[in-house]
Amino acid sequence: MKRLGKVLLITSLTLISSLSYASSEITLITPDYRPLNYLHNGELKGPSVEIVKLLQKKLKLKEKITLLPWKRGYQTTENTLNTALFSTTRTKEREDLFKWVGPLAQKQFNIYALKSSNIIIDDFEQIKNYVVGVERSTINEQMLLSRGITNLSKVNYPNQNLSMILKKRIDLWSISSSTFHETIAEDHVHPDELKLVYTLRKAKLYIAFNKNTPNEIINKWQYAYDKLYNSGKVKEIFEKHNANYLYIQK
Repeated sequence: MKRLGKVLLITSLTLISSLSYASSEITLITPDYRPLNYLHNGELKGPSVEIVKLLQKKLKLKEKITLLPWKRGYQTTENTLNTALFSTTRTKEREDLFKWVGPLAQKQFNIYALKSSNIIIDDFEQIKNYVVGVERSTINEQMLLSRGITNLSKVNYPNQNLSMILKKRIDLWSISSSTFHETIAEDHVHPDELKLVYTLRKAKLYIAFNKNTPNEIINKWQYAYDKLYNSGKVKEIFEKHNANYLYIQK
């Protein structure tokens, strides 16, 4: 009986340990969001990707990072246990929808117009007089909707809005400064063709975990990130990618 008891105890401890380990495995999701995380020649690249992979290594996790369109990735993370999405802007609208690790980077959300246009935005309310291009389910759309701007033209990818503003099918384009510069460079559009007319917000980007993720896991990830940041490695990664403007000074 004693031997049987020991076997049962060992089996139970093994099972608990196995379940504990399994629960710490996180399915990581990222969209194509240049220059922080993107697909290049079939491989995920960008400073955020490098940071997350280093965190996985430090935490001894081996889950592959899954590339999904932003909207699908966002909804999957919001509704699925043991999932996380990066790089995700942390806002008051999203605060209670996820648990957060970071910050990974910082960015600025701007509104652009054609330089040849006569559009000048001195006050936020003036935006209501124009059609604004946004990407679906992005922070740009959410910020404008939350402040009463409903005259939105919604697309799936930033280069669609670039094409539309150049063809004067929209008046304004709401997008982060980093994605703006990446998009116009990719489509070989000279930056002088557009002008910055309004800045909506400056924000920080994080790894967003499903809100039901145990705090123990969040704390482990945050501790690992803090150690990586304090070592100077995070800054080194941004410098290597020529993306110092996205590096966040704590």
